[in-house]
Amino acid sequence: MTAARERQGVMVHCRTAVGPVLSLGNQVLSSTCNFLTTILLTRALGLEAFGLYTMAWLPLHFAMSLQIGLIVSPMMSIAGKEDGAEADAYYAVVGIHQLVYAAVAAAAIFGTLTLMTGSSWPLHDVALPAAVAGACYLTQDFLRRCLFARRRPVRVLLLDIANFGLRLGALAALWHEGLIGIATALWVLAAAAAASAVCGLGMAGPFHWKPEIFAAVTRRQWRSARWLVLTGSLQWMSGYSGLIVTAGLFGPRILGALRVAQSLLAVMNVAREGLENIVPPLAGKALAERGLPGLRHVLGRALFGAALIGTAAMSGLGLFGQWLLHRLYGGEILEFSWVIIWSSLGFPMALVTVVLTCAFRALEQTRSVFLAVLVGACFNLVAVYPAAVVFGVAGLIAVSLLSQLIVLAVLAVLVARISGLRVGAPPRHDSVVESGATAISSP
Repeated sequence: MTAARERQGVMVHCRTAVGPVLSLGNQVLSSTCNFLTTILLTRALGLEAFGLYTMAWLPLHFAMSLQIGLIVSPMMSIAGKEDGAEADAYYAVVGIHQLVYAAVAAAAIFGTLTLMTGSSWPLHDVALPAAVAGACYLTQDFLRRCLFARRRPVRVLLLDIANFGLRLGALAALWHEGLIGIATALWVLAAAAAASAVCGLGMAGPFHWKPEIFAAVTRRQWRSARWLVLTGSLQWMSGYSGLIVTAGLFGPRILGALRVAQSLLAVMNVAREGLENIVPPLAGKALAERGLPGLRHVLGRALFGAALIGTAAMSGLGLFGQWLLHRLYGGEILEFSWVIIWSSLGFPMALVTVVLTCAFRALEQTRSVFLAVLVGACFNLVAVYPAAVVFGVAGLIAVSLLSQLIVLAVLAVLVARISGLRVGAPPRHDSVVESGATAISSP
């Protein structure tokens, strides 16, 4: 009997470990294919046109940051606390939220690009394809995150294979025929994401519609999302303020070169998105089942992994980043190759920051995350333009690194103040988790 129990325990442990491993492997595939897309478009369009393409994507990146705060982040943390029919009903309500948001975001992207671009501007014909690409991309990303939350990484892998296979195949064929332009590339990305989303609709269920819980779920989502939406907006402004200032001061060619030089940072996206997809569900489930000691255990292991991966990535890019840029993009990028070394210094800070935010998301106390990001964003927005004028691109990167450090420091102080995470005692504040669970279970 003892041997049988040991074998059963080993099998359970293996099944538990397979999910995170597959999730991380899937993110490796996703980031690699995005990296290949960047290489292909840069070589096909050239640095200046790729800079214009980057400008066209800025509204979509903003819409994505809002979606993460408004829908995805609360879902990834709350869904792990629900089981069975309750979980199916929860996903149905969140799916309705997503449909409404995707339509509003597409209209906003179209309106923004239409107003910003005139008939003489190089991007005057991209408003419609950018809006369609935005709606398809946002929907596809929601469905894959939904599958991550349901712990179905194999299905996520199938969705991503369909998306990236169609995207890279079509772009490569158009490049070979000399037909790639900014609008054409956006239509290709829209079609690939749409095909993947159609497949995802049949995989992300089951969904169970219970109208009596719609208001309760929406209120619970909003309690976490209200601060995360503001946080996402501030993070977008901090992260992309440098690109906006670059485009205004130095033009699309420098913008394209800066974006290309930073493309090797996709290795950080692998780790960051892996943490985003793995840690919140595990943290939410650990908190629901074992309380603060379980949450502390999950966060401790995640912090160790984040620090280890971030330091290794920073060292690798410092040694080989310039060589890789030259080999992948040719001699045109050489004058900007130093950017990769500077930017890699933010690797460990960014990954540790993700783990610390997961603590507050699991506790549904996201106001603390907003406060930390607010402090960093205020510094970034005040300093970015003067730094660019005085020091050029180097000033932009220095301001970005300092703002990341400020956010990390504030989060660390706020986490240290939660005595329950230190010693296993209940938090001193009212439990948002318990109140949220009560709200969702009552009509």
